[in-house]
This record gives sequence, structure tokens and C-alpha cells, in this order.
Amino acid sequence: MERRFTAFCCLLALPCVSLAQPSPPKEAPDGFWGLFSGAPDTLPEAAADQTDMLPTGDGKTLPVDWHAAILLAVQHHPAISSSIASLESAGFSIDNASAGYLPAIKAGVTSGRQQDEGSGQIATLGLSQMLYDFGKTGGAVDRATAGYLRQEAALLAQVDTVIEQTALALNEVCRYTQQLDNARKQVRALRDILRLTQLRATAGASTRVDPVQAQARVEAAEAQQQESEIKLRQAKYHLQALLGQPMADRPIATPLDLQPLIRKLGTTLDLNRNPTILIAQADVAIASADLRSSKAQRYPTLSLEASSNKYIGDIARYQSRSQYQNVYLSLNSTLYQGGALAAQENASARALVAARETISSQKLELTDRQRSAFQSMTGLQNNISILARRLRTITETRSLYREQYLALGNRNVLDLLNAEQEISRAELDLINARRDLWAAEVTYLALAGVARDAFSIDISGVQAQRQTVKNEPYEQPFLR
Repeated sequence: MERRFTAFCCLLALPCVSLAQPSPPKEAPDGFWGLFSGAPDTLPEAAADQTDMLPTGDGKTLPVDWHAAILLAVQHHPAISSSIASLESAGFSIDNASAGYLPAIKAGVTSGRQQDEGSGQIATLGLSQMLYDFGKTGGAVDRATAGYLRQEAALLAQVDTVIEQTALALNEVCRYTQQLDNARKQVRALRDILRLTQLRATAGASTRVDPVQAQARVEAAEAQQQESEIKLRQAKYHLQALLGQPMADRPIATPLDLQPLIRKLGTTLDLNRNPTILIAQADVAIASADLRSSKAQRYPTLSLEASSNKYIGDIARYQSRSQYQNVYLSLNSTLYQGGALAAQENASARALVAARETISSQKLELTDRQRSAFQSMTGLQNNISILARRLRTITETRSLYREQYLALGNRNVLDLLNAEQEISRAELDLINARRDLWAAEVTYLALAGVARDAFSIDISGVQAQRQTVKNEPYEQPFLR
């Protein structure tokens, strides 16, 4: 075995080579030993674990509509698929627990020597129906139902997370697109000043220092433009990772206006709409069901038992009847388990207390985050007004500086260059403030539990769509 294992490791370590006449692959035997003999030369699904550093997609492009893009992310994100599968599993757990109310039918055959009467078999067909168990089955059903509600809340939380991540990724693409446009605009403006200084220097109206200073500013602006292009590509690749498709070449659409929904929410939010609180409440229901079940274990279970038995073989000759039936009531109870029942009940009681305290902790944390996001929105709105006034003022200053430089000669080229850079910086600050405001709005809506409403995401439709296309990625009807 050691030799085979060593040979297998060496085989994996060999580099891949291309043969002129490749031999047909050998089919490996099933089971554990199939790993060590006759293994295929190629490993399936190898390409799925490789990453292309320059992803180009497969001819499809990301829709520029934000609703369609976010819906695409929700429908294709593997975490959503995992949550939906877990939700379906929780639904079957309810069926499993509810089966305790239904009768159980069993059949079996025993074979061997029956006392001194000879050898043979006894065929048995039995039926058992639970009549009353003091809440054991009911506690199991309640726990499974609470588990289903918890998984449903976890699915909502995962959907909200994907919505927020995708919306913020779209926002970053929009941010760096606007920053790149601003950088290109600055380069054009500085190049105009460079040409102006070159003409004046050639005419003798200024020294050669002015073109050199202007050239240095142009090169700095070009470096800033290149940096914006890199950040834009990074943002697009991050968005592509969320959606599985490259960005469209045409400009991205204008961000959605989220202010109407925020004003509709008002200044008082319902904490119970946040999936995090729903998960904590479901944990309380689970702990309560566990406590009920652990208490019920102290009491007996009453059930109705019925069976039909038939002798088969030599032993049947010694019986007065070859078949007989039994019907009786059964009362079963565990009298002592070394203190396990009491320990289980105490543990369930403390778990219930912990779950209730978790709700208070989650509400406290959620309230703090909601207030922080609201104050951030308020501060950014005021800051945007100030930045807009600043941009108007510096734009007017640039016009005055240019006039004084050309007509009066009491301004040097540094004043023009500084004015252009100040305008570009003011526009950049305004772009960042607006994108930060939109990001804060998305976070606020996600914390309020209404992100799905803001982007028109229907969970039931997502679940149905996942069942249809879970084996056909990136082939959605709304992309056509």
C-alpha cells in the first residue's frame, strides 16, 4: 500500500506533457483503491478552479439598469442558492417531526430455534400509534417550525447582504467613472493652459518658466487620470465577481433616487423588519421548544400497539394456531438516567434566557448603526450644499484669474494652474460626497430591512427562478 501511495504522489507531481499519440484513458475501479490504480490522466472540472486575470466574459454584458443588475446578483449568488437549499431542508424537518403523530407500521422475521419445539421463523407485522406523550412530539414540531422560520430569516438576511454588496459595487463603478471623467477634464484644461503659455513664451510675453510649470502640472494630472482608470477597472472586476458578467461598454445608468423611500420611512424604524432581529426571535422560539421537549421527557408515553404474528417452518406443527394477533396499550417511561433529564432541562432553560438577551443585544446594536447611518446622511447632505457653493465660487475665480493673466498681466501662470486644480479638487470632493451619501442611503435601507422593497426584489420569484436555472448559469430571460 505504501508503494502505491508513493507512486500516486509522484504521478501528481509530474509536469503535464503533450504526446503525439495519446493513449486512451483508463477507467479506474470504483472505491478507495481506485485512487491508486488506473486513474484517468486528466482531472475533471479543473478549469472551474482557475481565475482569468483579464476576464472578458462570454459575449454577454452586464445590464446598465440597476434593478436588473441587482436582481441578477441575487439570482446567481451561490450564497443565495445555499440559503434556499437550507430552507427547503428545514421544511422537510417539519414533515419529519410531524410524522410522530402518525402510526408506524413495522414488519420483521425472526429465525432460529424456538424453545424445544424445533426450528423455524416467526413473521411479524406490527402497528404502533402514539396516543399521548405530554408534548414530546409537539415540542419537536415546534422546534422544526422555529428552525424553518430561522432559516427563512437567514435567507432574507443573505439576500439583503447581496443587495447591499451589489448596490455598493455599482456605486463604486459610478464613482470612479465620474472621477475618471473629472480627471480627463482636468488634463484637457491644463493642456490648454500649457498651449497658452507656449504661445506667450514664443511671442516673448512670458518666460520659459511658465511652460515648464504647466507641463509639470499636466503630467501630474495624467498620472491622476491613470490612477482613476486603474480604480475603475478594479471596481468593474469586483462587480463582475458578484454578477459573473463583464460590464457593458456604454456608461452606467444614473443611480436610483432612494430619498422618497427614506422620507416615507420617517424617523422611527421598526426593528422587527431587520432579518437579524427575526433570526434572534426564531432562536428564542427554538430554545422555548427545546425547554418544552426536555420537560416532556420526564413523563411517560402512551401508545396503542397491534401486531400479527405467523409461525413458519417446523415450529408451526407444534402450535395450536399458526397465526395469532395482539392488541394492547403501552405506557413507557424512563425512570432514571443519572440526572441527564434534569441537566437537559436546566441547559434548555439557560439557553432560552441567553436567546432572549441576544434579542436585546441585537436591537441595541442595530439601533446604534441605524442612528449612525442617519446622521451620516444628514451630514453629507449639508456638506454637498457647501461643496456646490464652493465649486461655483472657484469657477468664478478662475474666470477672473484668466482675464487678469491675459489682459492685465498682474496674474502669473501659477494662479491659473492652481485655480484649475482647485476646481478639479472641488468637483472630486462633490463626486465623493454624493457617492458617499448614496452608499449611506443603501446601508440605512438595509438596516431598516427594506432594501428588497427599494430594489423591487421578490423572494418568492427568486426561489422559483433558482429552481429553474440552478444548472444553467447566466442564461436569464431578462438579459435577452
